[in-house]
Amino acid sequence: MKVKLFVPLLFVLATFFTACSKKQYAVKSIEGARIEMNSDWDNKADPGIVALVDAYKTKLNVEMNQEIGFADKTLTKGFPQSLLTNFTTDAMQDYASGSWGHIDFAVVNNGGLRATLNEGPVTVGNLYEVYPFENRLVLLELQGKAVKAFFDFIAFHGGEGLSKGIELVIQKRKIKSLKISGQTLDENKIYRIVTIDFLAEGNSGMEALTQAVEYTDLNITLRDAMIEFVKKLTTENKRIDAKTDNRIKIEE
Repeated sequence: MKVKLFVPLLFVLATFFTACSKKQYAVKSIEGARIEMNSDWDNKADPGIVALVDAYKTKLNVEMNQEIGFADKTLTKGFPQSLLTNFTTDAMQDYASGSWGHIDFAVVNNGGLRATLNEGPVTVGNLYEVYPFENRLVLLELQGKAVKAFFDFIAFHGGEGLSKGIELVIQKRKIKSLKISGQTLDENKIYRIVTIDFLAEGNSGMEALTQAVEYTDLNITLRDAMIEFVKKLTTENKRIDAKTDNRIKIEE
């Protein structure tokens, strides 16, 4: 009996909504008003929502304030190289090589680093400030010709974040000399490069990275990789440190 009653009901509802769908509607008027979002709204907060947010905020603060390392000096970003970009790319290279074998170099853009890493204790929250985006680490296998095009862009651009093992001399916005791990560039060799998915897509002018013959998503964000790296330094009784070297030089 329930089935016999249910089927006609479905038919009636279907007929009703079908009939309704044939109606034509038109906007007759639109009204709008400005509502200033100020402290007056704080007095109208829903107690249930406030309790929910406070509980989440307390838990989040505990996690974000967790001290995981110590910086011996303040790391800032800049061109043609900088302490922060050097530290980041060296960490990317070391992190990736630990699981995926030899890495020729790592690259990150200055624009992807959003804060200075200050001298002193370093918390999880500090690294969220420096690396706020959800960019994932990727491993690219790139032929030497594409690597040459990539460094042509870096030279014209005036530098970027490049890891240890690179010796690039720029003169008049062109490559004067280039060595990777002490060797001159071989345009027929396949190089293994760690970067972020944002740059691998050709953003920030790095179209040459889209020519990868092999693309591997390492399934971890740059931020999470950096958090793991800093924790590892601490367990080894090491501190966060960086220096400028001969990886990028600009000659007049």
